[in-house]
Amino acid sequence: MSPTVMAIIMIVVVVAAIIWNKIPMNFIMFVIPVVCALILGYNVSEISSAILGQISSVMGSSGWMLLFGLIFFTMLTESGMFDIIIGKLLGIVGKKLNVFWVLILTAAISAIAYLTANMSTTYLIVFPIMIPLFKRYKMDQRWAFIVCQSAIAMMCWLPWGIGVVNSAAMASTAEVAVSAEQLATESIPYGLTILPVIILQALYFSMQHKKKYGTLEAQAEEVADANAPKQEKEFARPKLFWFNLIVFVAVVLVLAVWNKPSRDPGWKIPSYLVFILGSIVLAMVNYPKDFGKIWNKSGMTFYNVLIMLIAICFYLAIFNIKKDGTPSMVDSLAGMLTSIFPSWLISLLVPIFLLLCVPIIRYVPYQVYNAMYPMLIAMGATRGILPIAVIAPFVCQIAFATSATLMNSATFVGCSLCEQDDVAGYVKYASPIMFVSNAISIVICLLLALMKVGVFANFIW
Repeated sequence: MSPTVMAIIMIVVVVAAIIWNKIPMNFIMFVIPVVCALILGYNVSEISSAILGQISSVMGSSGWMLLFGLIFFTMLTESGMFDIIIGKLLGIVGKKLNVFWVLILTAAISAIAYLTANMSTTYLIVFPIMIPLFKRYKMDQRWAFIVCQSAIAMMCWLPWGIGVVNSAAMASTAEVAVSAEQLATESIPYGLTILPVIILQALYFSMQHKKKYGTLEAQAEEVADANAPKQEKEFARPKLFWFNLIVFVAVVLVLAVWNKPSRDPGWKIPSYLVFILGSIVLAMVNYPKDFGKIWNKSGMTFYNVLIMLIAICFYLAIFNIKKDGTPSMVDSLAGMLTSIFPSWLISLLVPIFLLLCVPIIRYVPYQVYNAMYPMLIAMGATRGILPIAVIAPFVCQIAFATSATLMNSATFVGCSLCEQDDVAGYVKYASPIMFVSNAISIVICLLLALMKVGVFANFIW
């Protein structure tokens, strides 16, 4: 069987199995690619070597950074540092708000909370604080979820985020590793275009509110006091707030400034080592008598992510496996697409996929969408586009879609915290808003010529 036909079969079977949703997705990614490779005639040793090479590439470029980054940010979250920052922010601006500024404040707090690079954690930080304010102003609580998710999309380029690491893995091969830091740098311009989108959302929702109530001012007196005493978390360390903040700032500065691309590689500190040192300092100072307990709790956050990363490596390794004289499935697929589709259509498929991510992911799991990345990369290769440039536009924009779907558990978490019992109703309401928001972001990129930074340089300009 030709590699081209097998590539198509593998994509179809993987996508169908994910949609069927009867077998864990990780198992699908482990088993189906290996079976396809065996059918193509590769022996167990060749398959194993390809998979190990892919795993080594992904873990070396991004995986270890993600492991210790999750531990580091879990400790910061448990220490209560972000809660104190947000509480102080509310104390400063709380009496100067109206509907518009409540929405902007929601976005600001969401951006701060997403420094943890975890959506569910962001929801848990933001919504308990902001929903009482939404009630005071009689605001539609669905707006809190939409604005929060848009702020998350704006920040999705963070290199220690799971989405960036998974996307970097998709763009990596055993020969060429794409690090999360590289992908983050390429994705920042796309994230920045979402800031004006958030402002437009706030203006639109404010207009809707004023049309209904005739004012943007508070409509009810009762609201929970943001400074009221709260039940203290087991691992909260409010007395060490300044120490934890200094450690956090130091880690970010090392990652963003000391390790900037222009610096001599010999003087750079590996990202995973920065997070290891930061985690050790936090554990020893905050929990000197029982640091093992918080370390174990933080480390468990990586378990499911590790399995996912390895599963992705299986999938990608088989796509790129090849013998002397035999093209890989990716190369064969690219050749077929080039011969069938006109050049102009191939050039537009990536921006079309980007524009349609919200309606597509509304009905299918986002993992199915991710599974199409190798096909998009193959098409980009026919135009001389590097994999990192193909993937970069999706890193931030895809977050518009992942909260407006019933196919993602995070949607249910967010709706629960926003007191939305009708999750399907929320998805129906949010999907068109997120689609328009995504489209506006793409248009802004084109108008400002930011798309020249990545894949659209060759597609549009």
